[in-house]
Amino acid sequence: MKRLRTLIGSGLLALFLCPAAGAEGEEGAWDTYTGYWDDWIERLEPLDLYGLTSQLPQGVFGIKWEWNTRKAAGRFDAHRRRTPILEPLEIGDDEENPDLALDLGASGGGGGITMQFSYGITDPLDFYFEVGLQRMNVQMRPKLNRLNPELMSALYLVDIMDGYEPINSDWFDENGCVKDEYANEAAAWLLRVLPRLGWPSLMEGDSYPADKGPGKVYDSNGYVLADINLGFSWNYFRNSRWSGALTGRVYLPTGGLAHPNNSLMLGTGPGLDRGTGSFGFSFTKGYDVRLYKYGYWIDIIISAEVSAGYHFKSRRRYPDFPKPTEGGELMLSEVPELQQIFSDMSDLTGKTYEYTPGVGVSAQGGIGIAFLVFDVGCNIGYQYAQEPELNADYRFETMMSVLEMQAAGHYEILRCAAGFNLMPLYIPLQVHYQYEKNIGGRNTLIFSDNHWITLQGYIPTY
Repeated sequence: MKRLRTLIGSGLLALFLCPAAGAEGEEGAWDTYTGYWDDWIERLEPLDLYGLTSQLPQGVFGIKWEWNTRKAAGRFDAHRRRTPILEPLEIGDDEENPDLALDLGASGGGGGITMQFSYGITDPLDFYFEVGLQRMNVQMRPKLNRLNPELMSALYLVDIMDGYEPINSDWFDENGCVKDEYANEAAAWLLRVLPRLGWPSLMEGDSYPADKGPGKVYDSNGYVLADINLGFSWNYFRNSRWSGALTGRVYLPTGGLAHPNNSLMLGTGPGLDRGTGSFGFSFTKGYDVRLYKYGYWIDIIISAEVSAGYHFKSRRRYPDFPKPTEGGELMLSEVPELQQIFSDMSDLTGKTYEYTPGVGVSAQGGIGIAFLVFDVGCNIGYQYAQEPELNADYRFETMMSVLEMQAAGHYEILRCAAGFNLMPLYIPLQVHYQYEKNIGGRNTLIFSDNHWITLQGYIPTY
């Protein structure tokens, strides 16, 4: 191995790193540098570090920097069907021609940076500390698609009763469908109606971009802190054919929650949580099985991981529900379907409820092939999260159940990765690229353009 590294390293790097040789018999800076790493690598070779269960050797400090970008492309509903990020709000018994059909129009994307710092306490035992940063830009620009003519007449009277500018029948065709040229006007009218029914406003101000329509925007304005986690990883068994590891971690509630008046999970706006809002812990069991190894040239490994975690109870604030107007109360009394979502919850403003994220489990498995300094891999992952437990007012719990935004969910994902290890070139750095694709799920978001770049560096401390 030393000969291979020297051939590769000196051939590609000597022109840049090697100073002119000194007097005969003197050791140059390049020889000192490579000799240092040769000594370290000779110590590491008996450890035979392969697969995802590998730990940092004793005395080695590791720094990992991971960058991700992605775009929200939809959602898997409870029946594994692809839908918009937020399912359209429909009221009425006729699925083909509902009395009211509102497309909530959520869209957006973001990304993150993860920085992990780890240290090899002993050869099989590591400690790590991980900090996550996230950036997000999400919009909710609802569009009214249909309004039953009878319901339109009732709403006209409600507008008059509350002293608002009444709905304009010219916005709709004979079937109650909104005409394209009046989409923004109809949407803005409905968004002004919602607070009169007891719902926080989904519209910011009275003006909006004509090409986008009325609604709300959530922008993190750069990277913001997510939940921090830290723990230990123990490679409890390793030989030339298989290896096992156990990782335990604790989550700290350092990431902020979306404001309840602008929360995608509450249906009050496009804001996203940057954490769970509570302490948690998890354990991961990892396994590697080496299928084939040919000297330093080829290494084929099957890897698998299984994780389980739990987040504890915390308290969250209710949205500031406005009190329904006189016309809004009349509307709610005449349309019972509306009462499942809209009701007078103004007495909850300023109060809190108990929220328990609960249990989550995940598993992944795949194959990796390393050839000299290059490696490729592919795996399939699965993740499940239980439905959060709420100890809240029954009206609020009914609303959350109807919205189905916090139901139990799971997803399956395909990951493909490729990278290279620069250690044979005497550069203690690994570079990897990974692409993720959602291939199935229930009650979970779908992401597209999901790219990851990871840099992993190593610093021996003695």
